[in-house]
Amino acid sequence: MWRSALILLGVCLTFTCTEGDEIVRDARGIFTKNFFGGVWGNRPPFLDANRFRTTCTCKCGERNEVSRIVGGVEAGVDEFPWIVKLQYFKKFYCGGMLVNDRYVLTAAHCVKGFMWFMIKVTFGEHNRCNATERPETRFVVRAISHNFSMSNFNNDIALLRLNEKVPISEAIKPICLPFNDDSLYVGVTAVASGWGTLTEEGKVSCTLQEVEVPVLSNEECRKTKYTAAMITDRMLCAGYPKTGQKDSCQGDSGGPLITERKDKRYELIGVVSWGNGCARAGYPGVYTRVTKYLDWIRENTKDGCYCSSKMWLLVFCCLLRVASGTPTPRYINEGGVSLSEDSSNIRSQYQGQLPPCQDCHCGERNEKPRVVGGMGTNVNAFPWLARLIYQKSFGCGASLINDRYVVSAAHCLKGFMWFMFRVKFGEHDRCDRSHTPETRYVVKVIVHNFNLKELSNDISLIQLSRPIGYSHAIRPVCLPKTPDSLYTGAEAIVAGWGATGETGNWSCMLLKAELPILSNEECQGTSYNSSKIKNTMMCAGYPATAHKDACTGDSGGPLVVENERNVYELIGIVSWGYGCARKGYPGVYTRVTKYLDWIRDNTDGACYCKF
Repeated sequence: MWRSALILLGVCLTFTCTEGDEIVRDARGIFTKNFFGGVWGNRPPFLDANRFRTTCTCKCGERNEVSRIVGGVEAGVDEFPWIVKLQYFKKFYCGGMLVNDRYVLTAAHCVKGFMWFMIKVTFGEHNRCNATERPETRFVVRAISHNFSMSNFNNDIALLRLNEKVPISEAIKPICLPFNDDSLYVGVTAVASGWGTLTEEGKVSCTLQEVEVPVLSNEECRKTKYTAAMITDRMLCAGYPKTGQKDSCQGDSGGPLITERKDKRYELIGVVSWGNGCARAGYPGVYTRVTKYLDWIRENTKDGCYCSSKMWLLVFCCLLRVASGTPTPRYINEGGVSLSEDSSNIRSQYQGQLPPCQDCHCGERNEKPRVVGGMGTNVNAFPWLARLIYQKSFGCGASLINDRYVVSAAHCLKGFMWFMFRVKFGEHDRCDRSHTPETRYVVKVIVHNFNLKELSNDISLIQLSRPIGYSHAIRPVCLPKTPDSLYTGAEAIVAGWGATGETGNWSCMLLKAELPILSNEECQGTSYNSSKIKNTMMCAGYPATAHKDACTGDSGGPLVVENERNVYELIGIVSWGYGCARKGYPGVYTRVTKYLDWIRDNTDGACYCKF
């Protein structure tokens, strides 16, 4: 009984200190940013021995640039994939950043005195008020605060050990730690981010905000309205002391201050700590100087797996988790939309007979029908397009080539349990659960001699459990007749449900883009290393402007061209690219003409439509 009473008293005292924070800030000249008081301290935990690892197959510090939705406007979703949100008793109160797969770095004043087991950490969020999305979540099992001083906020830094490792994905990546502990960063432009208040007395933001601020020397900071003694060597100042126009604010505490390196990665130089108000003239923001704690961070995170910070490392994390900025197979990652599948449709028998082989026509695109007096639509415009479902998650695209086989990318299937795949046909809005698409199981997967390192021979065949019935919504695409066609200069079409921007969400509606085919010589002259473009690949896109491209989630889908008979033939399979719609990096596709004999040999017995 007395234990329950003590715990209840501790909770009450914790929230009493929280609610009294305004009084504390007033007494200290609004000294802290969203400082929460507490009652119980944390002891440095005993670390597991002999578990130190230095490099894992992932990358740190790759900022997802405020990218353009392909052909559209800018968006900032998942722009800072290392940032985390801290909650205490289900209430947002501080930020933090992921430094490896097991540890989050934050401010000591966000941790010191709190019951660490009540802190919840969420990853991959952009709009924290969106209750329909379920972000990756972890609890805290250890909190390690430095020798934090409440009197002057020196050593305002802490580490949180998570109860489980965090999967690295497009939306969740760690930040790089600095290489050089002597760097002062004076004059560099840094970026602070968080969900804090937009004004000094305003409300905290629902969406993640960012601000660019210049780093000041400590000598310059000591000459502002702060007293010189307040700025220690373990602090860093950033902002505009003369005008006070930009700053971090309440609720941003513990969040990152980062700067871009020469290799285009971002490294952590500061932790949001304190300041007199927000964006006040004469009072720049004050941050914990991370370079002063590099040894301490490494020593206390020995059981965490640090990503490589070398730019050249090509990696795949569990095959489905891919870091942007390297040759990226364009499949969806584990964080994609997962729809419930209707098993009754899968088991239903097709009613009626398949049409005779010579009575069907392949490659007939369904042109846009018009609603009277309205706008055109594209429902079932590409009736050969299929979706691959792995367990219950959308994985890749595919193309129907006959009544029994679809063709896709090898990287969509290599290493997976083929019997866990299903193939869906005749869809347009994949999020429309009222529509029951035609579905087949997979009974056989044939993967070419795929090279994961070079992404060459990125093609595979999938045999369906039963022949597919052709209809207005489901028809095969034609295969090319001549294996020596290069298609250089031809206008091709790529279609899929992939992301609408490099860091965007996957589309519910089927989208298409028209792209010119480049010669391999022209593609080798782009920003790609020429050795990466093999003769079994083809490039399509606009390397100069990069306003159209395939993207993540479009992998395995078709690149088609209209031939002289006004039917469409499959010339490419979405394979890889550096990001999506980046200047100098057109999309790279598997060249189908190089595999015509292989396709025919491995689909013997299937019914092909006449050309």
